[in-house]
Amino acid sequence: MTLAPQDFNRMEYLLGKAKVEGLIPNEESELRNLVVQENPSANNKALGDLITLGLIIVGIYLLAKAFEKK
Repeated sequence: MTLAPQDFNRMEYLLGKAKVEGLIPNEESELRNLVVQENPSANNKALGDLITLGLIIVGIYLLAKAFEKK
């Protein structure tokens, strides 16, 4: 897990915004950079695939955080 807490929070925000109202090009680029930090092979993926991968990454982070508390 390489994302800093503020980067993780920003990724969550961008993913939520993408589903509700869409992203402007700068936000798409920012989301891509955040996802690529965790999975470098996502660099050339379509936006839909990037969002799906981002949601998976967020899920993994949340599961890891839940297991740390136990």
